[in-house]
Amino acid sequence: MIEAERLLLDAALDDPANQRFVLLSDSCVPLYNFSYTYNYIMQSPRSFVDSFLDKEGRFNPDMAPVIPKDKWRKGSQWFALIRRHAEVVVADEVVFPVFRKFCKRRPPIDVKKGRLNMILQQLHNCIPDEHYLPTLLTMAGLESELERRTLTYTLWNESISKMEGKGWHPVTFGYYDATPQRMKEIKDINNVHYATENRTEWCKTNSTSVPCFLFARKFSQGAGMRLLAHGFGGYFSSSPLPDKKQ
Repeated sequence: MIEAERLLLDAALDDPANQRFVLLSDSCVPLYNFSYTYNYIMQSPRSFVDSFLDKEGRFNPDMAPVIPKDKWRKGSQWFALIRRHAEVVVADEVVFPVFRKFCKRRPPIDVKKGRLNMILQQLHNCIPDEHYLPTLLTMAGLESELERRTLTYTLWNESISKMEGKGWHPVTFGYYDATPQRMKEIKDINNVHYATENRTEWCKTNSTSVPCFLFARKFSQGAGMRLLAHGFGGYFSSSPLPDKKQ
């Protein structure tokens, strides 16, 4: 995944007119119209990268000393980068090779493998796309240049399955979930709390309070069609961003 992201950024950087680089899922929906979204992102001189301390112990000691443990970060893989930060990602020849070698997902539990599962589950578990970007930018000394939050809303649900065991999974919104009330609830979110740092991130752009999210996921095809049927004048329109602090 992170190799694909780097290739996408590399291709996008070929066009000097591209100044912002946004990664979205194919199950994302926009919460606002294009003008509002464009102004929101362009008015900020910072990148939007979810970045917080990892409490799950995914840091692999074999990554040290190239990646110090105190620089290890976690966050949503959905980002919006300024051009200079995108260039840092593409030019990286230090962190990426270490991730490719040591940051790997633990294989899911397979009942057919019997006791072999006990050995496999002892392997270190690391999800590259949740750690690479925030860790890289922290190591590059750029954390102070970030809005340490994602612009994409995701609802997480803790579940237990025979194949994957206990874990968190993004909730998929179906047709009947795509209601005006649901969309309003997402759009009204103005802060995000990070328990591992006891930090509440109040969503602002240039010191002006703004909604936290421009996009939301995961929405099924049916949910997306329902939103489209209601038109962008309903859920997605918004007044322009204020140009000064109120």
